[in-house]
Amino acid sequence: MLLLVLFASLSGLAVTLLYALCPSLTWWWHLPLWLGTYVAIGVVYILLLVCSFLWLPKADPSPRTRHITHRLIEWTLAWVLLMLGYCTKVEGRDKLPHRPYLLVCNHRSAFDPLCTVAALTDVDMVFVAKPGVFRIPVIGTILHRLCFLPIDRENARNAVTTIKRAAELVRDVNLCVGIYPEGTRNKTGDELLPFHAGSFKIAKLAGCPIVVATIRYEKHWLGKVVHLNIVDVMEEAFVEENNTATLSDRAKEKMEETLL
Repeated sequence: MLLLVLFASLSGLAVTLLYALCPSLTWWWHLPLWLGTYVAIGVVYILLLVCSFLWLPKADPSPRTRHITHRLIEWTLAWVLLMLGYCTKVEGRDKLPHRPYLLVCNHRSAFDPLCTVAALTDVDMVFVAKPGVFRIPVIGTILHRLCFLPIDRENARNAVTTIKRAAELVRDVNLCVGIYPEGTRNKTGDELLPFHAGSFKIAKLAGCPIVVATIRYEKHWLGKVVHLNIVDVMEEAFVEENNTATLSDRAKEKMEETLL
């Protein structure tokens, strides 16, 4: 919403100046000029943002850098999703811990991480994703710079390395990490796919709470409403006392209670 208002105001200002310089322009040019200026400002903003992210250091970000980049990501995603007709709503926000955590959620769409980051404002969050996403030119490089992590479930050694690195980001860098324990998008409906319990090892290694959430999409006349529901929080003591299979079973049970 912030970028929408900013870009709309700048576009209006630019059109007003153009009319002042060219008084011969007729009134029906106003809307096309405003829309063209709005799109141009948006494109320039995205290009500048991409270039700035490509120059981010490969090392873990400082708290200041992390705060600035994640706020920019939130504002940008909120604007992009709004332009695409997506509206995000969060239920149970008050349950979220005021410290880094592992977020586990069902996986319905490629938009899930985008909607989650846009919805959970003031939370510095990265996601564990499939390696293929990181092979996309430019986008893959930016995701690496932002500390998003690829996980290859077919390679046990690489998967363990990713899990350890994710725990390090939570414990030492104060980032929240999001995972989809189903491992892939679920296109069958609200019935969950089998969970990969090993993903819950991140929380045990990091000594952090686990936030269980569900996401669902509801069609709207302008697009879609995205409902992100925080359904459960497993505190550190519970995480430490139970194995990954138990943690996985509880998370799946809580999700099913909300989805079914």
